[in-house]
Amino acid sequence: MCNILVLHGSPRRGRNSDTLTEKFLDGIKSKVGVKIEHCILDRMNIAPCRGCFECTKVEPHLCIINDDMQQIYRSYRAADLIIYTTPMYWDYITAQMKLAIDRMEPLAWDGFSGKKVFAIFTYRNHYELADQFFKQITPFFKLDYQCYPCQTYDPETQRDIPIEELPEKQEEIFTLGIKMGEKLQL
Repeated sequence: MCNILVLHGSPRRGRNSDTLTEKFLDGIKSKVGVKIEHCILDRMNIAPCRGCFECTKVEPHLCIINDDMQQIYRSYRAADLIIYTTPMYWDYITAQMKLAIDRMEPLAWDGFSGKKVFAIFTYRNHYELADQFFKQITPFFKLDYQCYPCQTYDPETQRDIPIEELPEKQEEIFTLGIKMGEKLQL
């Protein structure tokens, strides 16, 4: 049984990033048994990082802020795969996702390294800054990182494209899910 943690950065449920995430998970589930925990960041009580670095001083490296991040810390440490799924707002991850990532300092000391990480980015114009963030930390934390960017905007017509109109993208991510499921079996 593989443990999967999904961090949902979108404040809008059931839209493009959620749909792609479900297709990805369907692909994984076709190959391996899973236990999935969904963290809807917009619905969680997560305070900003205070920059106090108390979490760095003493093992077991816990954050002193007692909020819903405590649940994410436990789940993150137990997960075999972490999925970050978020639309891009102003060409970067949502504020909800950024808030959670800023609070991951305790995991940097214990629990972040050696994980399989998959990012699903839906975007209009750019996703590269978010992808670059993960690529920069991947070698340091020895992450097995993959990204699936999906443009849901047509620059020529200046029209947002609902993911339902992009069946080829849904099939691509389902296939990536199958491959991830095979990887998780090993």
